[in-house]
Amino acid sequence: MVQRLLFSVFSFISVSLACFASAAENNIDAVIEKVRSPSYDCPAQSLLPELEAALAQESISSHQSFALTVAKGQFLICRGKYEEAESLLLKAIMQNDIDESSYAFASAIYQIGFSYDARENPARCKYYKQAQDLSSPERHSDIFTSSSLGLINYCSESASPEVRLGKMFGVLKRYSDNGSPGELAHIHNAIGLLYGDLEQHALAAEQYLKAHEMGLLVYKGSNKVSIIISAIVSLLSSGQTDKAYQSILELGALNSEINTPLSNFLYQYAQSIYYRKTRDYNNLAYTIPDLEQATANISSSFGQMLVDWHKAELCLHNNNLTCLKQYLADIGALNKNVIPRIFETNLDYLSFNVSIFLALGDIGRAKEAHSIYSKEVIKRREITQDTAMIVGAANLYTRIYDLESAIEKAEEQRRNTLYTAIVVFLLLIIIAGYVLRKKHLARKAIDPVTLLLNADSAIARINKLEAPKTGRAIAIAIFDISNLREITRKMGSTKGDFVLRQIAQTFQNVTRGNDILGRFGTEQFILCLHNIEERSARQFFDRVQSALDNTFEIDAATDHIVVESQMSVFIANEKITDLNDILDDMAMSIDMGSRSNNN
Repeated sequence: MVQRLLFSVFSFISVSLACFASAAENNIDAVIEKVRSPSYDCPAQSLLPELEAALAQESISSHQSFALTVAKGQFLICRGKYEEAESLLLKAIMQNDIDESSYAFASAIYQIGFSYDARENPARCKYYKQAQDLSSPERHSDIFTSSSLGLINYCSESASPEVRLGKMFGVLKRYSDNGSPGELAHIHNAIGLLYGDLEQHALAAEQYLKAHEMGLLVYKGSNKVSIIISAIVSLLSSGQTDKAYQSILELGALNSEINTPLSNFLYQYAQSIYYRKTRDYNNLAYTIPDLEQATANISSSFGQMLVDWHKAELCLHNNNLTCLKQYLADIGALNKNVIPRIFETNLDYLSFNVSIFLALGDIGRAKEAHSIYSKEVIKRREITQDTAMIVGAANLYTRIYDLESAIEKAEEQRRNTLYTAIVVFLLLIIIAGYVLRKKHLARKAIDPVTLLLNADSAIARINKLEAPKTGRAIAIAIFDISNLREITRKMGSTKGDFVLRQIAQTFQNVTRGNDILGRFGTEQFILCLHNIEERSARQFFDRVQSALDNTFEIDAATDHIVVESQMSVFIANEKITDLNDILDDMAMSIDMGSRSNNN
């Protein structure tokens, strides 16, 4: 018995632990799904603590740990910590038993390539190619698109620029119909990068701005400002300083909203290069401390080199030769021409390098620096000349794309016009049906001879009347034309309808617009007054009866004819609920009066 009890307790504990483990695993999977973002976007930074907490759980499996580590790498990249992300991801993919067909593995490979790309390391191509091989348009499509664009931009040196542009526009065409704003922004950004590589900075800026507008619809966090900074650099490179300044203001507004270390750095970076380009050294000096602090917050080696360069620019402007020599010593260029690799093709820096040696009076070194600068200028000129045909091809691609888009829009407009015409046609049918039905119901409510309400319609309207106000009443009168046959005989046997219409016209002449007037029977008419004083109602009915007597008085073509009528009146001070009985009583009262007169 004791053994059976112990076995039951052990079984309960085992099942409970299994359920707990299953719940914990499901919870971690939910975190993985929550923090996962497309390759071209950034996860919400507020989710990082939840990711870290999930990573710290003891019950986490190896594949869950790997997926969360890859997601953390994306967090780091979005914060501008490329070296830290690269180290984390390289260590992660070296683990055993990794599912290389998983999204997490393909994402890790792409992110490593991107971290190299951010520092212009040629090793990016190896990882972009591997990421492309691990994905397809159907499987991990965001990674396939991102890696393909990276390969076209940076790893297709053997392909001519026009071929690369053709591929770019091909990708854009493929996604133009069903692509999300995020995907389209990613593609326009890649086209901008290619234009920039071809020294076509105005065209590059145009693509970047398109990408930025689309990206704002879907991007979150630092990714909202990741493209506009490229647009600012291209605008400055193409001499569009006013547009660049407007974009910097927009970047500042976005940074106030986002306020991440990376967005702060990008904003300070944009301001500093704007002030350097426009030679506003006072504002440049004011900006550098903020740029230096923002650089420290993201541990960016590029940012630090930029800070050092801009400080040296101020030294040159202030003719501080000691400061310039210290800068050269810091970069190892005191006794030989050394250009930081990141600035080797930057014409602004190469020009600054020449100016340093001229300021120091070292003509020999200045000539060497000028030779480096001249070679880069000639190289750029050759690229610019070679790209004349390329730009023509690009414009052709653009025109073809625009033409196809115009055709599609025209077709869509035609469809919309057709749909609108159908909807309008249906609405017209509905409206016409409603109007015709209303007219039909109105005709059914009208007595065809007198053109007054028929009995049913008049009764229905009286039944709908609300209770009268205090001190007022609902007054109903039935008028019976007792000598109608005699009048018809005098007027002519064919004049029966005429006689009725004349009598009806008399009623209409003396009644008000809100009174209910109708033909009640062959020789009878009904009149209802609402919200009227009882005394006024009786006086009004008497006037109506007097007017009836004189209906034919003005007709000179006939002998004097008097309309003889009997009247039955009912007055109520509340809402009428038994109208049919009341009307029967009134009609019976008239009949009895007629018999009495005959006798």
